[in-house]
Amino acid sequence: MINPDGQKPDTKPRQSVARHAIRKGPPLLLDSYRALPRLPDWFGRVRQYCAEPAPDQQRAADWLLDNDYQIKRAFRRLQSGMPRDFYDKLPALAGPEGPGVPRVFALASAAFDDLKPQITLAGLTDYVADYQAHVKLTNAELWALPSMLRLVCVERLIQAIGTMDASLSQDLKLSGETLGAAGGRPVDEISKAIACLIAIEAITWPDFVDGTSCIEAELSKDPAGIYAKMTFETRDHYRKTVERLGARCAHSEPSVAREAVRLSQGEPKDSVRRHVGYWLVGDGFSVIEAALDCRVPRGLALLRHLSGYVGWLYAAGLSLLVIAAILVSALYLHAYHATPMQWVVGIALTLLPVTIPSVWAGHWIITKLSRPKTLPELDFSKSIPPEFATSIVVPVIIGSVAEVDVIAQKIEILQLANPDPALTFVILSDSIDAQTETLRQDAEIEAALRDRIDTLNRRYPAEDGGPFMVLHRHRKYNAAEGCWMAWERKRGKLEEFNRYVLGQGEDAFDVVAGPIERLRSTRYAITLDADTQIPPRSASRMVGIMAHPLNRAVNDPQTGRVIAGYAILQPRIEILPKLGEGTHFTHLYGGDTAVDIYSRAVSDVYQDLFGTGIYVGKGIYDIAALDRSMAGRVPKNHILSHDLFEGLHARAALASNLVLYEDLPATYPEFAMRQHRWMRGDWQLVPWLGRRVPHAQDGKTPTTLSTLDRWKMVDNLRRSLMPP
Repeated sequence: MINPDGQKPDTKPRQSVARHAIRKGPPLLLDSYRALPRLPDWFGRVRQYCAEPAPDQQRAADWLLDNDYQIKRAFRRLQSGMPRDFYDKLPALAGPEGPGVPRVFALASAAFDDLKPQITLAGLTDYVADYQAHVKLTNAELWALPSMLRLVCVERLIQAIGTMDASLSQDLKLSGETLGAAGGRPVDEISKAIACLIAIEAITWPDFVDGTSCIEAELSKDPAGIYAKMTFETRDHYRKTVERLGARCAHSEPSVAREAVRLSQGEPKDSVRRHVGYWLVGDGFSVIEAALDCRVPRGLALLRHLSGYVGWLYAAGLSLLVIAAILVSALYLHAYHATPMQWVVGIALTLLPVTIPSVWAGHWIITKLSRPKTLPELDFSKSIPPEFATSIVVPVIIGSVAEVDVIAQKIEILQLANPDPALTFVILSDSIDAQTETLRQDAEIEAALRDRIDTLNRRYPAEDGGPFMVLHRHRKYNAAEGCWMAWERKRGKLEEFNRYVLGQGEDAFDVVAGPIERLRSTRYAITLDADTQIPPRSASRMVGIMAHPLNRAVNDPQTGRVIAGYAILQPRIEILPKLGEGTHFTHLYGGDTAVDIYSRAVSDVYQDLFGTGIYVGKGIYDIAALDRSMAGRVPKNHILSHDLFEGLHARAALASNLVLYEDLPATYPEFAMRQHRWMRGDWQLVPWLGRRVPHAQDGKTPTTLSTLDRWKMVDNLRRSLMPP
């Protein structure tokens, strides 16, 4: 790296820092760290001084006044970025009387002095690399470096301001172990410290950690070649796991990472065990823990033991809360000397309502005690590989040409938000129910569908014919419903789409338009309702999660049920923010519809406790895995609401750090109609609560659903009874 003045800086760390002995244990807290809470008040006095400084300090005062926001921001960053428990874990340099300053603070102080004219990402990366030729930094130290650099800048500011007026820093006396000191004019020291604070804010610290982490260098040797293709967040999760393992064993962090690579190397190429993540965050964690002879704290050992009984604990906890809620009613009945009949009626009327606060309270307690779990993810932000080609499918029922225009605009917006070449956009449509096989407007609707798809493909041309297509079905007579309708409505549409992609059911769709041959290479489908919005680039993130080896679905060869990984990924669903006034109903039911600009992981009881979520019909699924898991499961005309049912057999995961937005019905009648459809679908699943369940060909067959699966269905039935 060449400086603006043409001179190459000396980025070699001072030998006294690089070779200093390390002593484990809590480091001596810097006086400036103890002074952090007082810094804002102190700086207020400095600003008062700078309003009328000594004549020879005018330039230094101007620097401070012009950049006061930079200094205040540094104070805030130090307060939030360096909590005491994290600070105390940092390795310390050995002093004459025990552990001294944190090693990374000494490195930051040396870097501040050595890197000229100021700190840059390239210069700091080279500097730390030279340092690690002698001593390897821990993962925690790399993340602490920006805070330590800010702390050094603040110390130098305090020192320089003290030379302007000694009274300004006498109550912020610095530690004698500071490895650098202000030696020039105050204005020079102040300008350098402020310039470095600005540079620290400009550095992309994740890139710095990637470029300097010894753990990163080792895990990048992943025999499966997966690690380097993952997102930064997933790789950082792996590194933190290595850090935690290193803290509980006698091995260094690079040695722990090398052990994960060693365990992976002996596995077959097509095995998930060949990926280092299997040993660090997957089922092989206990193996690497034993290989490293890790110490397991008693609290952690107890939690692991209890995790084997999590289902029983969950059931017992909810039962106790329900009993406690019933006791409130019982005490009331007792206080008013209720008759036996009043006791029976009172308790009966109480049973259903008490489940509302009981289940809510139980789930709230669990979310407070558990940490949200995020799924590992491959980084497809630049492009989705062709082998993971995905169709974004919008199932709709079309009754007029105007509705064709609306849905065509919908899929165009989806393409603009997610313009990846590996994505296709499919209108999966049915004709409306009717008393006759055909209606007068059918031909006009079909012509409009073909025309809109052709127009879109001409507007967004591609070598393979464009990304848009339509698959439309005609009506068939349904004796159970007494009308002409598309077979099995939405569930039937998606089932026939899956079979079409897999090379079956060629005649399922009566009208096709667009380059439908592209569907043969499609691996995943993202299904959205017509009122669902998918944020920009979210589609590639969904595919990245599904494509990660630890998440890929594994079907049981006997039952077809998914027994490992996930065939379905369900993002978090939020209400779509609307501009304008809306209706009174949407204001009442919409709640907080602020846009979640920064995706966040939120806890979900089923995902965090049991490793599976609930599918609500909007998300991504593995077409082949879902088809195998659902083969022969559903007799005709039995299930309207298929989402939960599919999620139970195909193993659905919740990705709470991904969000889809959906519209709320504008009026109560529309809302009630939707609730009626959902409730009807929930009650259609009652036959699957028993030990023997309906089967498409064999009448009755032993259930493959677990107790948890059946509880999810019962919980849906419980909630469906709340409105009435």
